[in-house]
Amino acid sequence: MKKIVYLSSIVLVAVFGFTTIQTQDNCDKKAITTSCKKKLEPFKYDSQKFTKINFTKKAQDLEVEVPVFVGEKYRVVFNTSGLPKPIDINIYTKDKESKKREAVYTVKDVKPGGETEFVFDAPRLRKMFIDYSVPADSTASPTQKLSGCVAFMVGYK
Repeated sequence: MKKIVYLSSIVLVAVFGFTTIQTQDNCDKKAITTSCKKKLEPFKYDSQKFTKINFTKKAQDLEVEVPVFVGEKYRVVFNTSGLPKPIDINIYTKDKESKKREAVYTVKDVKPGGETEFVFDAPRLRKMFIDYSVPADSTASPTQKLSGCVAFMVGYK
């Protein structure tokens, strides 16, 4: 009898413990890359970055550093078509720990289903810090997580 209880508890732990968490991810990287390249012209492609965003019960601030060469003109193209919920995008001259941080570009409340591509022609900077402000998701649960991606592509002239 003890063996049956022991084995059944192991089976239950295995079934519930190793159940995969389902995520809804709308990120079609090939389509997003093609779309961004069209908006990047006449600038030459330099780099791109996809950032996966998991919406949780807590608000998040994600930061990506983009090194740039002094004296070059840059264009940054954002694509938010892979996001299921609105976020804010900000570009700063310094990282989030710096007191002399200046915002050089801001897009507030990027909504899914609306405009999904944003173009920013950067002034001459030493570095760019791209911040994504992700709001809290009150519907988040441990088994069903809402996620998506945002991408940016950088070009120079």
